[in-house]
Formats: sequence, C-alpha cells, structure tokens
Amino acid sequence: MNTSIIDIPREAKEKDNFGIAPFENGLKRFIENSSTPITIALQGEWGSGKTSLMNLLQENLCDNENQQKPFNSIWLNTWEYALMKDAQSTLVSIIYQLIKEVTNLSQAESTKSEKLFKTFAKFSNKVALATSKVIAEKAFSGSGEIIDAAFNSDSNNSVSEIRKQLEDIIESHKTKINNKGFIFFIDDLDRIDPPVAVELLELLKNIFTLKNCIFVLAIDYDVVVKGLEPKFGILSDKNEREFRSFFDKIIQVPFSMPVASYKVNDFLKESLRNIEYITTAQASNDVLITKLSTIANLSVGSNPRSIKRLLNSLSLIKCINDAKEDDDLKLETDTDLLLNFFLVSLQIAYPKIYNILVENNDFTAWNETIALNYNLKPLDENSQNKLNQMEEFDEEWEKILFRLCETDYYLKQKALSLSSLLNMIKEIVENSLSTDDEDKEDLEHYINRIISLSAITNLKANDNNSISFHKPTLLKNARNKILARLKEVMPNYANQIKPIGKRVQVNAPIRIDEKTSFNLSCGSVDGKIKLDIWTNLWYFPQNHPTIKETFKDKDLLNDLEILENEYNGLVTKFMLGSSIYKFAKLLDKEHTNKDGFQSHLVLSVRLDNTNSFYENSVINKICEAVQIMHDYRTKILVLTNKINNNG
Repeated sequence: MNTSIIDIPREAKEKDNFGIAPFENGLKRFIENSSTPITIALQGEWGSGKTSLMNLLQENLCDNENQQKPFNSIWLNTWEYALMKDAQSTLVSIIYQLIKEVTNLSQAESTKSEKLFKTFAKFSNKVALATSKVIAEKAFSGSGEIIDAAFNSDSNNSVSEIRKQLEDIIESHKTKINNKGFIFFIDDLDRIDPPVAVELLELLKNIFTLKNCIFVLAIDYDVVVKGLEPKFGILSDKNEREFRSFFDKIIQVPFSMPVASYKVNDFLKESLRNIEYITTAQASNDVLITKLSTIANLSVGSNPRSIKRLLNSLSLIKCINDAKEDDDLKLETDTDLLLNFFLVSLQIAYPKIYNILVENNDFTAWNETIALNYNLKPLDENSQNKLNQMEEFDEEWEKILFRLCETDYYLKQKALSLSSLLNMIKEIVENSLSTDDEDKEDLEHYINRIISLSAITNLKANDNNSISFHKPTLLKNARNKILARLKEVMPNYANQIKPIGKRVQVNAPIRIDEKTSFNLSCGSVDGKIKLDIWTNLWYFPQNHPTIKETFKDKDLLNDLEILENEYNGLVTKFMLGSSIYKFAKLLDKEHTNKDGFQSHLVLSVRLDNTNSFYENSVINKICEAVQIMHDYRTKILVLTNKINNNG
C-alpha cells in the first residue's frame, strides 16, 4: 500500500499517466522545425502539467554536454529569484541570471562576456535611477511603472547593445558546435506577483528577441490578466481586446495544456487501488469506476495536481479512520465510498459550496432561508422563466444553487457542472435506500454521517462557530437514556422499544414498534451541538406535484389537514418559551425520491455541550416529542394506506 501520490513534475522517462504523448510529440516536432526568434506559451492553470511538458521537451530536444541534440537549453525557475525581493530586484536578477547562463554555456570569450556584463550593469543602474525617480515624483502603483520608466530613458540604448552582444555570443556558439541554437525554458511565472510576471514578459520581449533562440514560457493567462489590471482596469467585454493584444504581442504561439483530453480514468482507478481506497473487486466494477470518474470530472476535472490532492486527502482520511480504536465511522458500502469521494472532491474544487453543505446537509431542501442567510440576489422574472426551462435548474434547490454560483466568478462558470454533480449524488443516495430498511437514512442524514470524515482535510479560516466533540459517544449515551425513559412513558410498547444494531455511525436508530423506527444524528451549527431525532413517512408513488394534491385526488385532503393542524398546534405549544428546541411542522420536510413522496418528522435540540443532552429535563422533552411524532405517524399511515389500497 502507498499512502500518498507524489505531486512533482513528471520526468521525461516516467510513465505517461494521462495519455498526452501525441500532444507532446506534436509540439516537439513544431519546435524542432521552427524559425527563430519565436516565443511559445504553455498556457494552463496551476498544476495542469506545464513543467512536466517542459521536462519532456528539454530531454528530447536539448543537450548541454554531448551535443547530440539540436539545441542547448537554459532553464529558469522565476520564483526562486523573486523570494524576499522587490519588483525591481526580481526583474534585474532574472535577466542577469539568463545572461550569465548564456555566457557560461556558450563558453564565450572573456572579452565578450566582460563587455556584456558592463553593458548590463549600465542598464540595471539606469533602471534603478528611473524607478527611484518615479517613486519620488508620485505614488508608486507597482512594477508596471518600472519598465515604462526604464525604456523612456536613455537606457533603451543599453537594451539594444545587450541584445546585439547576446546575438553575437549565441551565433558564435551555434557555429562552433553546429546546432540550432538555444531554447530558454521559463518556469513558474504563475508563482510570482502578477504585475512582476507581466513586466518580466515585456523585458524578455525587448531583450531576448534573438536569432537562434526559442523561448518556452509556462504561464497561466489569468496571471497575465491580473498583472495587466493596473494598466487596463478589471477585465471586461469593453477592454478584453487590450488584454489579448498585449498577450499576442509577447507570444507568437499559444499552446493550451490539453487538460480536457487527459485520460484520467485508468490513473484514478490504479491510484485508488494503490492507496487501498477501493478493493481489487471494486476496481473491477466498471459501474463504480465510471461513477467515481464522473464525480472527479465534474469537480476537480482533469487537472493532475487537483486529482493528486484528492487522492492524498482520501488516503489520509482512510489512514486516520483505520487507526481509530472504535468502529463507528467506516466506509462500508459502495455508496459510502462514492459519497465520501464526492464530498472531498467538492471540498477541493468548490470549497464555498462544500462549506455551505457542511451547515446545510440536505441540499435538496435549500430554499429562501438559505438565500437570506447568504444574501443571495433574487432572480428576476426573465431569469426564473429561463431556469424553469432547464432541467438542471427547474427545482427550488437548484435555483438556490444557481444564485450561489452567481456570487462567484469561478462558480458562475461551473454552475452546470455543480448541478449535474449534486443531482448525480442525489440519485446515488436515493437508489441505495430501501423502504424496507429499519435504519434507513435520507439524503440529509446520509451526508451528515459521512461529511465528518472529510472535515479533517478542509482548508478554512478559523471558525469560531465550529465545535469538536465525539459524535458516537453522544449518540450512544443519549440513545441509552432516551430508550430507558421511553419504556417508562410508553409502557404499551416497552417490550418492543430497543436499539437497532450495536454499532453507531453518526446515526443511532431505535425501534418503537414493528412499524416505527426513529434515528438520532448529530452535528454542530451556529456554535451549538445539534441532536436530531427523526422518523420518515414513506408515502406512495409520485403521481402529483405535492403530497396534498395526492390526498385531494383521493378525497382525503380534509382528513390530512385536520391531522396537520392538530400536529402543528402541538409543535407550537412544545416550543413555546424555549430556543433550544426546533420542532418541524408536519409537512415542512417534504421531499420526493425514487420511491415517491417522503416527509420527515424531526425534532432538533441545540445545546452548548454534550453533557447537557443527558439532563433529565432534556431527555423528558425529547421523549415527549417522540410520543407526538409516533402518534401522528401512525394516524397518517392509516390515510396513506387508504390511498395505496385504492390506487
């Protein structure tokens, strides 16, 4: 077993895990036969494989020792020269290092080298003087003014001299060893301050546009955009051309990393097996692997670094849970594995949505309350109508998701993927549930049970509302006290009241009678510990939009509303004068799933610490609520049986 996936750039002789050899070979052939000077940009987000691709190009095209290959290479990690330096020092250091590498590799004559370094010294001094003048005369807004100041001074003559002397040294070396010249690999531009990265691109354009030289830059276009904002303002439809024109001026050939074409399925399956997240039998289950791959594709995508982070997070979660002495939290079923995989993927790709899900587990119940809590902008009538025509956003919770995505530029682009992802998980969980299970879980409590596993790998600013406690201990102790009290207050059922199962997995089920079971689950919300006591009402196949319309169709709506009013009256009386109990009204928790309508009868208790849940007054109130829910669940099932028997 390997517990981690190494996240370092791929070396040239290592296995091609993502099937990108055709792209690598095509780019190699293009460079090998290019006219010079030319600048090629390997464009891609952080972790998309830019450095790995440059490793391969360097290995296949360059030779600095035996001269058996067509080019010499110079490799520069720009961020190494940016550490603990201001913008001016960073730029000067990088240009100096490139000049030094050229003179060393070409073994230039000492007189030529000395002359070149003297010219560069004059240039750097003039840059320093020009920069100082800018700082003295006005507020300095960033490195964007360094190059403007430098090239508006007489240092422009020094640039021409540097370029001319470099060309002479490179041409002499090329003639001497009979190769095609130099390839400069400029890496990690997306790791330095964006305005500095932009200024470096301009410097390279002005100084290193040289015959017999090819520049290969690893760059994220978003970094260029951020670096140009001091000049052009925030990117918009009106100024997008200015941003693009700058990029086109520097770069002759853009090469976008073919992330969408990466073949991740085999790598994902092999890696999940290596970290023992799945068994050999599960690795052979094509349906399971396809679902895992689909979840990955809709979340972290094909970005190699994101996939490796996902795998390492999963491995860490597994190691921690394997090391636990108790057996309370285990991923036992394929659905458990898929749900945990989904939650960690969501955490990495969409942390904002993940953190909302932590607080509001049942995403299918997201409604205007969520919208108010997160200050979401209302939808206008036109937007409402458009979304109603889209399968991905026609339900209320999907519209809330859409509005959440509208608050974030990145999420806005991923709204469709997020809707597909959440709907896929909804279907997976619902298809795993059976109406015959005594301890069946709905989506909310299924997520609540699994989500605690992914919490340990969540990157989040300090959350003063978060409370750490041992869920199984709370559930076991609370269940024991509730069972004992229920036998006293419900003597007719005393012989039937008992726990279901010995293990507790953040869900502690109890039986009241042969037809009724309750579940206990817990979590934290708003700085409090929350204990839920709930039972499901499984109704009948979904033939109408709502439960009430189904009852109306069978002439039973009046009977249902009488029970509803009675139940809601008892709920209101129960909560009177207390803020620690949240007792849901009868049809507040209405949902649909593959079996038809489902509604929950739920009591939530919120307290500051676990010991408070064991107090007699709290146990008595919980048992009072259980009696109410049990009584009316029995009455409602009489009505639903009439519907089922009639239809």
